[in-house]
Amino acid sequence: MHTPEGKQPYVVPRELADDEQPAIVAGFWRLLEALEAVQNESPLVGLRISSLNSSNAILDNDPIGLSSWLAERLNGTELDNLHVMRGDFLGQQHGDVLTPIRTGFRGVLVGNMGYSAEEANGAIATGQLNAVAFGNAFLANPDLPERFRRGAPLQDPDPATYYTTGPAGYTDSPFLEPA
Repeated sequence: MHTPEGKQPYVVPRELADDEQPAIVAGFWRLLEALEAVQNESPLVGLRISSLNSSNAILDNDPIGLSSWLAERLNGTELDNLHVMRGDFLGQQHGDVLTPIRTGFRGVLVGNMGYSAEEANGAIATGQLNAVAFGNAFLANPDLPERFRRGAPLQDPDPATYYTTGPAGYTDSPFLEPA
């Protein structure tokens, strides 16, 4: 489930909250209602969250609190997986959202954003995550699993080519030579 580009309709300003329900979570009840409606129509539903995301000048004053609250509420939703962006591409917000999410959420947890093969394997081995997604790394390395197996260097993705037309940045990255 994604909100439209640049929109986060589930968050309400702190001044609209009350003592019973903090502002960081008050609007997320609508998200949970939407999630239930989607689950009524589809047997497998995953949810991706990026509590630290500051794109489009959207900043949360307590992304860790929001993550904790949401993780606990998602336990009763029969969610197939919860996919968490662990950082902020723009570097505006910082914090560890994965630890409180893992503490509160008992389902399948997928981490994303800047993992090396070693770090991903370690996070899975320790139970912090069930899986790791490699979005940007795959754009520049269409043979990413083979590169990981061989310990080969990774090519850097080119963000200037994201969301553009043509092959640049998507299908023009060279593959490793066969072993």
